[in-house]
This record gives sequence, C-alpha cells and structure tokens, in this order.
Amino acid sequence: MRKEFAANVKSAEKRLRFKFKNPDLLLNALTHKSYLAERPDDLITNERLEFLGDAVLSLAITNNIYDKFPEMSEGDLAKLRANIVNSETLASVAKQMGLGEDIVMGKGTEQAGGRQTVSILENTLEAIIGSIYLDKGFEMARQFLLKNFGPVIKEKSKLRDFSDAKTALQEKAVEVMGKRPMYTVIEEKGPFHDRTFISEVTIGAKVYGKGEGKSKKKAEQKAALQALQKLTK
Repeated sequence: MRKEFAANVKSAEKRLRFKFKNPDLLLNALTHKSYLAERPDDLITNERLEFLGDAVLSLAITNNIYDKFPEMSEGDLAKLRANIVNSETLASVAKQMGLGEDIVMGKGTEQAGGRQTVSILENTLEAIIGSIYLDKGFEMARQFLLKNFGPVIKEKSKLRDFSDAKTALQEKAVEVMGKRPMYTVIEEKGPFHDRTFISEVTIGAKVYGKGEGKSKKKAEQKAALQALQKLTK
C-alpha cells in the first residue's frame, strides 16, 4: 500500500470498524476520480468497486426485508427497498461515519465542498461495500450493511406508504387532528451547486418536524417522517 495514503486507510478502517486483509482494496474504494484528473498516478478510481458495491447492497437489503416482512407484497417490498437504497440514505450513513474526511480527491473538488457532496459520499460508500465483499466475502459485507442500515430499515418500514411520508402524514393529521400539514423552507445553505434545504412542517400552529435534504422535496419528506412518528406515538 502507498505510504502517503496509509493514514487515510487506517482512519477509514477505524470509522468502519472493519479491518481489511488487503488494505489496497480500501484505498481503491476511497480514491475519487478527481484525484487522478489532477495528478495522473497508478491509483485506480473507485468507479468499478462502486458498481460492484451497488449490487451487493441491493442483494443484502432485498434479502433482509424479504425475510423480515413476510406480510408485504412485492410492490411494497420494492417501495421499501427504494426508500432505503437511495442517494440521500447512503450519503447520510457515510456522513455519520465521517468517511468524507478519508476520501482521496483532487484539491479543486475538495475546495468545492466535495467531502460533503451527496454523490461523492454515496459512491464512496458503495465502493467500500464492494471492497468489503472482495476482501472477506458476501456474509461479512451483509453483516456490515445490516449493522449500519438496521436503524434505517426500522425507520422506513414504519411508513404506511413506504415511498411517501408526506402522503402518510396528511392522512394521519386529518384523521387525528382534522387539519392538513403545511411545509415551509426555513433555511438554505451551502454553495449553489450543492445546496441543502431545511424544511419545517406545522399542523395548526405547532411545529411537528424538521428535515434536511439536497432538494426541497427530500427535506419535506424527512420533516414529514419526523412528524409522522410523533403523531403515531
């Protein structure tokens, strides 16, 4: 393994709580194409590992929810999987781990906020999943995924409409309170090319939830999910 990137690999292993037999696989997973665009090198970008990791992720999550929710129809299982395996969720899991700090990327991409960019975090996590699969097999990759996506699966499975928290909240709010929820964007932050929105949902005069996302719709969905959980309790 290249000595100049040993710190990236060691730090990522600590965040992942996973020790690689072949640390070069992890370095490969951490290498964003922007690094090679600025500095031609013998490193390999993580794009092929990302392709592999996406397939491993989909299979592991599909298998888990198929076993966990035998009462669900094929349609509901597909909606639930789509609500779990998406860019926002993957980036959120990567952020919680702090993986952005360990990515090998070009200076220009880093200065543009690349360590917090949703697409880069998503792709890096998928590449890491692919590297775990190659390093120690599907079972270890599956265990890693269930450990880190377990809370997400539990949260998303509580929705009546697995793909739309806003619809579920509206039905619940009208049923319980006789009022429809209202959404307001209360803050926008970040550079223009990587904007983040924070939305708030109120029912009557009371705030029931706040959500953050890379689009207004995604922020509203997260706010609705938080509000739905409060109303359900």
